[in-house]
Amino acid sequence: EIDSTPALTSDDNLVLEMTQLSSDSVDDLSPLIVEGTSETNHDLAYPTSDRPKPTWFRQMSNELSEGWTTHIGSIGYLGSVSIAVNSLTGPAMLNLPDTFQRAGLIPTILTLIFVAILSSLCCLHMSNTISKVRGNGNFRKEIEYSETFEAFWGHKSFIGTQILFFLCISCLNISSIVDTSQVVDTFLGHWFPGGSAALYMYWDEGPHAEFIRWSYHSCSQEILEAGDCVPFADDGDVGHHLTIGYAICVLVFLPMALMDLKENAAWQVLGFVVLLVCSVIFVIIFMLEGLNTDYISLWGTSWGTLFGVILFNYALVIAVPAWLYEKEPTVDVPKVVNGSAILSTILYVLIGALGAMTMPHASQNMLESMMSGTFGIVMQICASVFAFFIIGLGIPLFCVLKRMNLTGKEMLSKSHANLFAVYLPFSISWLFYTGDWVTQLLSWGGMIFTTLVAFILPVLISLHTLEETDEPGSVLIYGSWDFTEKSSQATALKVLLVLSVLASLAGLAGNFVG
Repeated sequence: EIDSTPALTSDDNLVLEMTQLSSDSVDDLSPLIVEGTSETNHDLAYPTSDRPKPTWFRQMSNELSEGWTTHIGSIGYLGSVSIAVNSLTGPAMLNLPDTFQRAGLIPTILTLIFVAILSSLCCLHMSNTISKVRGNGNFRKEIEYSETFEAFWGHKSFIGTQILFFLCISCLNISSIVDTSQVVDTFLGHWFPGGSAALYMYWDEGPHAEFIRWSYHSCSQEILEAGDCVPFADDGDVGHHLTIGYAICVLVFLPMALMDLKENAAWQVLGFVVLLVCSVIFVIIFMLEGLNTDYISLWGTSWGTLFGVILFNYALVIAVPAWLYEKEPTVDVPKVVNGSAILSTILYVLIGALGAMTMPHASQNMLESMMSGTFGIVMQICASVFAFFIIGLGIPLFCVLKRMNLTGKEMLSKSHANLFAVYLPFSISWLFYTGDWVTQLLSWGGMIFTTLVAFILPVLISLHTLEETDEPGSVLIYGSWDFTEKSSQATALKVLLVLSVLASLAGLAGNFVG
């Protein structure tokens, strides 16, 4: 006589559940069920722990077990604001005093406010779209920029946005590396005996290379006051310089670029604190030097690169997908995005406008004027610290964001992604060290890649998901005035899209005219 029945395997349970889908099968099995539960055959009944579980029960168990292993972000409000503000105060910030002098006080301030609002709305719409990905309402899934497009638009959009995202951040990355390297060389040229040094490579009926030196003593007082004392600029555009400043930049920031976003958050907080302290010092020094309104006009005379440079300043959306995954659940998305945009705009106006009123001929890189010595030693040191920590710490952040997008959907392994996201920009940026390369990179890169990645594409994907899904998302974009009807949301998105396109066309037209 059999005392007990062995526990059913998972395969046996699966077969039993499949047979229960048919009413005929249930009828056929009814005698067995009756027999198995009869008093005479009570020992043949399934033990309670071994009975097949209903489908709904197994689904609930899987969701609960998945919840125990779900990723929970660890970046709080301070780290979040630091990452956002540091993403906004990039290399294009250095052009603002020159932009104020060229484009005028009123057009520049109005453009800053307009683009800040545009950027915040695009970031919030992108965040809301990411929350619409199945099971990601609380941002516990790692959904990077390009993965968002694949989830709603297919694999071709994933590849296309990968290319655009890579080019957009590469422009920011190369500009940051060049600007930081030039500041380090300027510091060495001013404070170290013999100045800075470089390996100068050029072509003159064959390849040539020579070791050269540069110091501040090579610049006249007139050049210093004009802010045009740029390291190794006298050699023109006929060759390329591999400088000591560039080597120091690589040694310091390349290891940081190999870290993840959580590890970089602490450095970003340090950079944020330095930004606030240096900005206060800059404002005080500008005020003490005396503001001359003759250096800046209300309406300006040249608006060619106005939109290109300012759009480049507000590329916050590139950091949003990675940050959403790593932030703490209690961190409010609209507060961080809107607050960071407001704070950055205030800093832009203060540093840009006051700097333009203090420098008679602001350089396209304001640090060149600040480090010339005409504003005293405090300004020189503060400008050096500002560049190294603010512009410099943007380098590893851009590398991390680019790597995280490349590893999305396991397109590349982390080691292969590092080749493109980290080692490639550090390997080629020295080619852009001298000449007008960086200015063109800012202007054209800001106009083409940044407007697409940070403004136009987020609105397009938001409009598409609005039409394709009824999922509302978890981000309140317009606060207490948030729209509930699909038609009103679609109208708002279409207006935002038109404004983004117009801003892009303004940058394009300005580049050709300018």
